[in-house]
Amino acid sequence: MLKAKRLLFACLLLLAIVPVSCEKEINEEEIYESDNEAIKTRLDLSEVELRNIAPSNDFAFSFFKDLYKNDTDILISPLGFQMTLAMLGNGVEDEKTISDVIGFDGGIKETNTYFKHLIASLSSEVFSKELSLGNALMIDSRAAKYPEPFLDELKSSYSLDYIEIEAKSLLEQPQGKRPEDIWCQEKTGGLLNKAPFPVEEYQSSLLNFFLFKGEWQDKFDKALTKTSSFYTSPEEFVHTPFMNKQGQIKFYGCDDYRAVSLPFGDGTFTLSIILPKVSFNVSGVLDKLDSESWDKMRNGLKKKEVKLSLPVFSTSYSKRFNMDYVFKKGIPPLNLLGQDALFFMNEDGASAAAVTQASIPISPGPSGAQGIEYFIAESPFIYTISEQGSGLILFIGTYSGADKEGTES
Repeated sequence: MLKAKRLLFACLLLLAIVPVSCEKEINEEEIYESDNEAIKTRLDLSEVELRNIAPSNDFAFSFFKDLYKNDTDILISPLGFQMTLAMLGNGVEDEKTISDVIGFDGGIKETNTYFKHLIASLSSEVFSKELSLGNALMIDSRAAKYPEPFLDELKSSYSLDYIEIEAKSLLEQPQGKRPEDIWCQEKTGGLLNKAPFPVEEYQSSLLNFFLFKGEWQDKFDKALTKTSSFYTSPEEFVHTPFMNKQGQIKFYGCDDYRAVSLPFGDGTFTLSIILPKVSFNVSGVLDKLDSESWDKMRNGLKKKEVKLSLPVFSTSYSKRFNMDYVFKKGIPPLNLLGQDALFFMNEDGASAAAVTQASIPISPGPSGAQGIEYFIAESPFIYTISEQGSGLILFIGTYSGADKEGTES
């Protein structure tokens, strides 16, 4: 359990946020240049709004590090958590509280404007081929109603759908059949079949979803997929299919890890694999990751002849937090915050889905010879899905092979 000092909103058992200075100087030409080719974000945000990408990624890494202390295979959408907390921030008495929690400079008005423009941009034709997202407030029709200004702000800034339902007990509507479950199924294309929490009678919930489905720009040849060993610990391994290819792939190496970046489709999104140089040292690498080191890695990626071998795998992760925070008058207290997430990748591409929910109980390896890099992900690694130009992290996870049944030693 996370320590009390890492409470969100004063009583929230969630995470410790690493202080981020939004005032640090950023060399734009350096940040968006790799392999001597300018990489420009396709996010339609102002220069000021783009400065929120760094603290957003710091939130992602800080949150993820805290979770990794207790779990090994993790997958979250940090942006899903961040957006849900931002929506809740509209009910906080001290409007700057939520901005501090999610790492932004300024108050809730600036936060709302940023997410309004970010949601509009990520929902545009440029991104919608591979990414979809949305927010909803689902409320039992018998529950007390929210103040109109609160609802109007969420509808305007977060494209919130207001949905009244007839909530029933789990005996009357089992999991998978309830309105909130059907919403999750529809929004995630069936990848997630239930909401993190049921919406009980006289209750309400804020719901957020992110869904990514991308095909590799350069697909793997299925004929080259071979079963090999993935080491779950120094003494144990499991047999799993590995997809293989060799060619010019964006590669980065430093003292602690090596990384590759694989583009999807037209290159709007990429999957990054970060493999510790010292096997099983995922924790040590995570400790050094923040927005600055993340951008250094992205900017340092260079095309190189790489012999690549990655496991075909799927994973899911669920996290729940108990909360107790009283908002403004007329806005009910918060009870639970949680997220369910799923990821899988194969020779054709990768998919990821996450549903975040805030429940309100009382409503209102070594280098190869001859210039070839061998990148064989046969031990635990970190992976991300991010927007190519800005580096905005949408999903982040670790993989240790725990999804495979049976071990051999």
